[in-house]
Amino acid sequence: MRRTHLGTMPLVTALVLGATGCAPDDPEASPAPAATTAADPVAGTDPGTDLRFGEEATVVWQPEADLAGELDVSVDAVAEQAPSVFDGWVSEVVPDARPYFVTVTLANAGESDLGGQQVPIYLRDDAGSLGAPWTLGGDFSECQSGPLPTPFDAGAEAEMCLVYLVPDGGRVRDLVFEPTEGYDPITWSGEVTRPAEKGKSSEPKQDRKKHG
Repeated sequence: MRRTHLGTMPLVTALVLGATGCAPDDPEASPAPAATTAADPVAGTDPGTDLRFGEEATVVWQPEADLAGELDVSVDAVAEQAPSVFDGWVSEVVPDARPYFVTVTLANAGESDLGGQQVPIYLRDDAGSLGAPWTLGGDFSECQSGPLPTPFDAGAEAEMCLVYLVPDGGRVRDLVFEPTEGYDPITWSGEVTRPAEKGKSSEPKQDRKKHG
């Protein structure tokens, strides 16, 4: 059975979880499709598709009863961070929490305004637990999770950085799009940047040898 750790770490000074935003008020609009599940497929990338970082999926979900969303999504990069990245921005240190910054690109491929909606992209760790993005208050400039910009109309695009925290010294396995329980998630995986790799020269070793 899958375990989740959504909202279990009181790490961030101001933490915002959950979707916000208003559904369009259009009495003439046709009824929204039912929530996406593995038993009720809709147009887009097939549930259960495994992608590499940088590859794009078209995802469909229903964030509200009368609002359906369609997005072109790619998880572009995943970078593990040193815990010190939150120095000055946390109210309490949680031992063994491992931070990750995840860069995603999102484009509204449907007709609805999705401004203010939280896209259901979770980090799955090596224990199989799913974690939602954490949002830091204030002007934390390193990486600021949050909902889609407002407005986010048809054709709008955004690159976002999402903060995830893995408890108990765990590590990332993949990123998943899972809008509902029972949905066979679309996943992204690939090479993860580690803190020790930052600042290393990209030159091959032999190019740095002294000669003569």
